[in-house]
Amino acid sequence: MNRFVLRTVLMQAMIASIYVVLVYVFQFASFGLIQFRVAEVLMILVLFDKKSVVGLTLGCFVANLVGGAIWIDVIIGPIATLIAGIAMIMTQSHPKIAMIWPAVSNGIIIGLILTYGYLLGPLYLTIPSVFIGEALVMYLIGLPVYLVLSKHQAFIELFKS
Repeated sequence: MNRFVLRTVLMQAMIASIYVVLVYVFQFASFGLIQFRVAEVLMILVLFDKKSVVGLTLGCFVANLVGGAIWIDVIIGPIATLIAGIAMIMTQSHPKIAMIWPAVSNGIIIGLILTYGYLLGPLYLTIPSVFIGEALVMYLIGLPVYLVLSKHQAFIELFKS
């Protein structure tokens, strides 16, 4: 296996693993009507390397699978992450704008799952609750972390293959 391919596979596995661990550690806030999924802060990695969307999507799948989510959430939840990651890649030249996409994607998709899959409430409650939780993670934690990391060349070099 090519050294660069192996490095990419290992990096994505590491990102997925960290995502799963963060969901597990903060499980009390990662599921339910009010979600503050701290692991979603890792979405900032997409702004450093677009391939990170693979590890994040895989991490979301595994976290939902082992976290006891219903099957529709296990399958569709990671698709919300993938959509958000692709939208972030498309707007990565504007990081402050790019960070809204996880809130939009998860707000709509996970809001629908919470309403029709888990029966946790009407859409006018589920969509805003997920959107707000995601936006808080991305802007209160993600943006400051991104701004600090984007100034450190050693961190940026980690993603160059």
